[in-house]
Amino acid sequence: MGHRHPSKLRTTEVSHARARWLLRAELAGCQECRCEGDGEAMDDLVPDGMFDSLITGFVLARVPQWRSPGRTPRYPANVYRIAPIDERDFWRVPTQHCMRVCTVESARATSVDTLPALRELRLMPREDRSLVLDDIIDGLSEDET
Repeated sequence: MGHRHPSKLRTTEVSHARARWLLRAELAGCQECRCEGDGEAMDDLVPDGMFDSLITGFVLARVPQWRSPGRTPRYPANVYRIAPIDERDFWRVPTQHCMRVCTVESARATSVDTLPALRELRLMPREDRSLVLDDIIDGLSEDET
């Protein structure tokens, strides 16, 4: 795509350049780029790839928001267990499944083990991958607005 989507992303946890481009396309409302980027992300299911960067960014951005004084999770902890119920209920079933196998490594939330989630995504039909991607993009976009 020959055009740019100007935006100052605050989500520094998303490190992959094309993943950041996809987020900017979402924020700009560019459907053409969003479709192109979705396809790339759903095909890039390798460690440090586009989908991995989006999952990692989503989890690292959300974990600090999920901390509550009454709940002290032990680490490592799976994402599904530490997410608030209202957030988990918002996720579609394939996303819930991925978040059950995705692990936050430490209380500082500096690293995420996404390998099991990437394996699960490879086993899912493309339609389910799309649902997971939509939930993650929505969550990341929510932090940007």
